[in-house]
Amino acid sequence: MRRWRGTPYDRCDRNCWWLAALAQAELFGRTLPAADPALVADVRARAETMATHPARAEWREIPAPVDGALVLMGKVAGAETHCGIYLAQDGGLILHTDERHGVVLDPPLELAAARRWRLTYLIPKVQ
Repeated sequence: MRRWRGTPYDRCDRNCWWLAALAQAELFGRTLPAADPALVADVRARAETMATHPARAEWREIPAPVDGALVLMGKVAGAETHCGIYLAQDGGLILHTDERHGVVLDPPLELAAARRWRLTYLIPKVQ
């Protein structure tokens, strides 16, 4: 996934869900549901969708990250608005993308502290 590092963020085509879906498919053989591009602009709708989408029932929360975990990020649990993938390399990094930096790899503690986000780690219930 390092080849994507630095790829500019694009609201419709290269957003955080696009990257999470790409990483899940290429690295772990998992398919994430398609995201409605309109959700990128509407933070409340995005948080609601991430919390209540039927596909969420196929994933379970885990207390500590493992390679390939989907990482939901937000100020409040259950109202996450950003996502990435945990990669167990170099001490553990989260692959994600945002408007300011494009595609980046950040250590979880650094990412959580910089944005004051709560990180929720999820893995598929059936692997």
